[in-house]
Amino acid sequence: MNSLFNRCSIRRFTNEPLTEEQINLLMKAAFSAPSAKNAQPWEFILVTDPRKLHELSDLSPYAKPISGSALGIIVCANLNRNEMIDFCEQDCAAATQNILLEATELGLGGVWLGMYPAPGRSERLKVVFNLPDKIVPLWMLAIGHPDEQPSVKDKWNDAYIHYEEW
Repeated sequence: MNSLFNRCSIRRFTNEPLTEEQINLLMKAAFSAPSAKNAQPWEFILVTDPRKLHELSDLSPYAKPISGSALGIIVCANLNRNEMIDFCEQDCAAATQNILLEATELGLGGVWLGMYPAPGRSERLKVVFNLPDKIVPLWMLAIGHPDEQPSVKDKWNDAYIHYEEW
C-alpha cells in the first residue's frame, strides 16, 4: 500500500528514458483494472518522441509537463466496446490510477492531464492522432523519472465519511 499512500503528481522529469520493461509493467497495470462487464474499453497511445511530446504540451494550458516526460500516454475510450461514455470514463480512470500507482512502485513519477470533456482539447487530440470516430481521447499522462520531490499531502478528512445515513 506504500505506493498508494506515497503517490503524488510529478510535473518535472529528468531526461532519462524508460526501459521497455518499465513501459510494459505500466501497461500491465492498466490492463489489470476492473471494467464494467469486463468490456475493457481502453486504448492507449504511447508517445516517446520528444517532438511529439512537445506538440502535445501545446494542446492545453495544463499539459506542459508532458513535454519534459519520457513517456506520454493518451488514454482513449473505445465506444465499440462500450457505447456508454460515462462507463468508459470510469473504466479508463481505474486503468489510469493503476498506471500512476505502478509508476510510483517503479520509482517513476507521473501526472494526469485532463483533456475530455473540455471544449476543443479532446478534438485536437483526435486530429493529432487521426483517431477513428468511435475512439474518444480522454486524457494524457506524463510519466518519467522525477526531477522533483514534492511532499505527499495527507488528504484524510473524516468529515467526508458518513455511516448509515448523512
